[in-house]
Amino acid sequence: MAFVAMLWPDGAGTSRLRRLLVLGWLCGLAGSAAGLCLEAAWIAGKPPSAAFDPAVLAPVLDSAFGRVWVARTLLWVLALVVLIDLSRRGATAARSLAWRVGAGAVGLGILRTNGMTGHALDLPGWGQAVVFVHLLVVCVWIGGLAVLLIAVLPTRDRDVLVHVLPRYSKLALISVATLTAAGSLLAWRLVGSVDALFGSGYGRILLIKLSVFALMLAAGLASKTWVDRRMKVAANTRTLALSVTVETVFAVVVLGVAALLVTTSPGR
Repeated sequence: MAFVAMLWPDGAGTSRLRRLLVLGWLCGLAGSAAGLCLEAAWIAGKPPSAAFDPAVLAPVLDSAFGRVWVARTLLWVLALVVLIDLSRRGATAARSLAWRVGAGAVGLGILRTNGMTGHALDLPGWGQAVVFVHLLVVCVWIGGLAVLLIAVLPTRDRDVLVHVLPRYSKLALISVATLTAAGSLLAWRLVGSVDALFGSGYGRILLIKLSVFALMLAAGLASKTWVDRRMKVAANTRTLALSVTVETVFAVVVLGVAALLVTTSPGR
C-alpha cells in the first residue's frame, strides 16, 4: 500500500497489483489468527490440532499477548475496508488524502503490534521506536520488491518503468540506510557483546541473517546500478528483472532467518 500511495497510484487499477494486495491481506489475516491459536495450544501444552479449541484459546485471550494479537487480527479485518475502497476507486482512492490516512493508520497499527510482544518487550522506549522504524523500512523495501517483480516489471510499459524505478531506487536506498542503523542498535541492545555474537545461538543465527542480508544488498546494488546507468537507454529489462528476483529470494531467506531469531532467546 505504501508503494501505491507514494510511487505508483495508477497501479491501483492493474489486476496484478490488486491480486498481490489481496494475497498479502489473506496471508496477514490468516497468519495473525493462526499465530494466536497456535500460541494458545503451545502455552496449554496441547498439540497443534487443539489450537482452535475454544477451551484452549479462552485463557490466552485474557493475557497481554492475546489482547495484542486479537487487536492485530482486527486491524487486518479493518484493512479489508481499505483494500475494497482501493479496488472500487483505483487511482482516485490512492491519490486521496482520506484513503492514505486510512491505509497509513491501519498499516502502522499492524506494525506497532509486532513490537508489543516477544523480545521487544524488554526494550526501553527508544528501543520500541527503533523496532517500529526497523519493521517499517523492511516492509517498504521488501514490499516494494514484490510489487516491482510481480506488478511493475511485467507491464513492460516504458513510461511506467521510467517513472517508478528511479523513485523506488531512492526509496530503497533510504530504507537500507535506516534499516542498517536501526538493526545495528537492536543487535547491540539484544546481543550485548562480541563474545555473545559469536558464542551464543542467537548471535550465530544473527550472523547468518547478516550474511544473507549482505548478499541481498549486493543484488540491490546491481539493480540500482542498472537503473542509474541504463534506465533511459536500455530497451531490455531482463537483467533488471533477474537482479530483482535474486534480491527478492534473498529477502525471503532473511525473513526466514529472522523468524528463527524470534524464537531464540538473546544471549543463549
